[in-house]
Amino acid sequence: MSLWSWLKSPANHRGQAMDLLVFLANLFLLAPFMNLLQRLGHGFATNDDAAARGLSWVVLVAFLAYTTGAILKRAPLHARVGTLPNPDYAGCLFIAWISLHLSLSILGASLIAAGFDAVPKGIPVVLVISLSILPTFFVSRVIFRPKELAEIPTWRKKWPLELLADILIVSAVIMLTIMWNLWIANLFFVTWPGATFGDKLFGAGLAAGAFALFYVTPRFLFLIEDFNRWTTWATIGLTLAPLVGKILLG
Repeated sequence: MSLWSWLKSPANHRGQAMDLLVFLANLFLLAPFMNLLQRLGHGFATNDDAAARGLSWVVLVAFLAYTTGAILKRAPLHARVGTLPNPDYAGCLFIAWISLHLSLSILGASLIAAGFDAVPKGIPVVLVISLSILPTFFVSRVIFRPKELAEIPTWRKKWPLELLADILIVSAVIMLTIMWNLWIANLFFVTWPGATFGDKLFGAGLAAGAFALFYVTPRFLFLIEDFNRWTTWATIGLTLAPLVGKILLG
């Protein structure tokens, strides 16, 4: 199959491609971006206003890229697949996903607002509310087929627009996973004196569960069409390997 045929194929495998990119990003942590985040994160923790604003802008860009990708993806996705897989337990999973997504959105929105605390009063509150609700709203809309799909302009349903949407989504997810590895993953490392391999194994299990919940939440935009493929869960499992390996071997 040629590259162009693969890009236009109804059997889309971009979710698994993203898993592989996240695996590589977690393995190598994209040194320049990691260094930037470490510097901004340190400044944020030490009340450096310039660093706090810089970190807020980085997280805001990730939010905007992910939300824009979700908006652009809806029409071409449904034009390509026709009907999304719909298991009997989809309703329960959807409610659970909304809870997770909304929680992560609130956390990210609060971080963004904290970096802009010097702006006029009221703006941070508006940021928290809008950035908490809008990403979840637009992402949740993706699973519902547009009622007037046939009336949407043809260019809005073509594969190049979905490719652009997927690039935005993948870029945002990679940025967020690197942030997770920098600032959250260390909580699961076993560093106290006399720690056994069993302690490390327990920490690795906790870290794998926490990262899986964190990662599957934004991966939802791909999971809605590839959750029933065993390769999907294999590549999602692969994203955990660098973290688990560092904890066990560290």
